Amino acid sequence: MYSSLHLIRKDFILTRKFILLLVPYYILMGYTNADAYTMFSLFPAMLLLINACTIDMQHNNQKFLVSLPVPRQRLIQAKYLTLIPFLAFSILCTLLLYLFAFAMGKIDAPLRWRELGLAAASFPLLASFYLPLYYWLGQKGMQVVNFVFIMLIILNVTAFKSLSERFPALAEWFQTGRLDSTLLPVIGVLAYLVIIYGSYLLSLRIFVKKDV
Repeated sequence: MYSSLHLIRKDFILTRKFILLLVPYYILMGYTNADAYTMFSLFPAMLLLINACTIDMQHNNQKFLVSLPVPRQRLIQAKYLTLIPFLAFSILCTLLLYLFAFAMGKIDAPLRWRELGLAAASFPLLASFYLPLYYWLGQKGMQVVNFVFIMLIILNVTAFKSLSERFPALAEWFQTGRLDSTLLPVIGVLAYLVIIYGSYLLSLRIFVKKDV
């Protein structure tokens, strides 16, 4: 576990300059589109993950990491555990954006925490598709993959709006927290966990067999 913490810290060190670029981005969002602040909770986390993986590829850090006295399984675990602090940082940025917009009079409604939670939860789901591709394609194919996932992030706002329009029950849950049935949410949570764990197993299988 101690080595995993160092590996997580490594990803934050790689992205420390990129983190500073998110500050003006969120200030801009606070002025131009404050009402959709919950939908932007995906941006920081996913962009940090893409940035960290891209730097790893550019500097061939995987070759150095596999030379350490650390099993490859621990390297994969650390990469997936990095999603947790990235997500926490993303939620913190969104909360600061909300407080900033509220102080400036751009928002006068309470925090939409259910909507925020659902939007933030889409990050591990996207990462579950991104990371196996990262370990499989390597540097040659990741430029295309990064472009595709950045476009998915940009389309995030439209997707959430359409979900609320197509599923009135979801919109009602956003507003009141009430659900007609608990079966569908339970199935959704189980499927969510299965996808993440399956992604981890797939990434591990790819990386263990990969000649770095």
